[in-house]
Amino acid sequence: MIISSPELINNPDVSVFIITYNQEKTIAQTIESILMQEGDFTFELVIGEDCGTDNTREICKSYQLKYPEKITLLLQDTNQGLLKNYIDSIRLCRGKYIGVCAGDDYWCDKQKISKQIAFFKANPGFGVVTTSGFRLLVEKNKFIEGIAPLHPVADGNVFDKTWRGGVYAMPLSLLFKSELLQYIDFDEFIRRKFSVEDVPMQAILAKHTKFGHIPDLCVVYRVYNSSQTFINFNHPRYLFYHQGLVEIRRYLNELFPDEVEFSEQWAHDYMVYRRFLVAVYNFDYQKARKELCIIKIKTSKEQRALKRTKSYIGFYIFALVKRWKLKKYENV
Repeated sequence: MIISSPELINNPDVSVFIITYNQEKTIAQTIESILMQEGDFTFELVIGEDCGTDNTREICKSYQLKYPEKITLLLQDTNQGLLKNYIDSIRLCRGKYIGVCAGDDYWCDKQKISKQIAFFKANPGFGVVTTSGFRLLVEKNKFIEGIAPLHPVADGNVFDKTWRGGVYAMPLSLLFKSELLQYIDFDEFIRRKFSVEDVPMQAILAKHTKFGHIPDLCVVYRVYNSSQTFINFNHPRYLFYHQGLVEIRRYLNELFPDEVEFSEQWAHDYMVYRRFLVAVYNFDYQKARKELCIIKIKTSKEQRALKRTKSYIGFYIFALVKRWKLKKYENV
């Protein structure tokens, strides 16, 4: 169900969309941080609420009633999952420029959009502009200071920094020209069961336009222990997440052959190593050794792991170190 008002602004300069699910404790702060944006532009806010079980939906409804001229509310009838909710929400955006924010993150600079639009006006050949860094807010509402950019800041062609399984910039820092969506086949994202949307999005955007940045810290990214599928070897979606990254890289290789390093052997070895890490976390010596030994093309990382886990004592020490590093990250 889509809730909008006849008062909704026509032809907005900027569309910002929020994807949210069971985030009653943070969604108001997220919405407020976008509504507080200042500058000489018009904007709309699209909120995609993914049929959660807490009070998030009612909070979103209250904001739509309060700001009918700015907010369109997408209320999913059943839970669609992050990827489908993301796609349904972005397809409702009508602005010349598009930005996104998850329902547990927020923007901390009232001039974020204004600064990014100013960059576009000064650099018409660019299609994406990011902010240079982000603040990290961990589960106990503690800030980690001094967060650096994900990559060394560079303007221009960043495709080589986007296809390896990471992202060039935090998604909530991006503002991009909506005309670039013509290059994104969202239906293919769903068909291939991608585990994330930001990696293929940024890679494809980077192939068709230049990325720029403003040297300002404008966003706050909130981290929960339970959400760290990419580092928590015991998370039930850990292997799904990494299988999705393999499928993304396979897809990008099909789109841009000879520009993306991919082979089926690499895909096989990548997932074998992930299963090895799961076995290590669970202190399963036999399974860990079996997995690691079937990697055909071993990198120096895998060669070191094979050497260190040759004996049971070495494996036990290796597993304890891995667990300690993970626990240290979770408790940061």
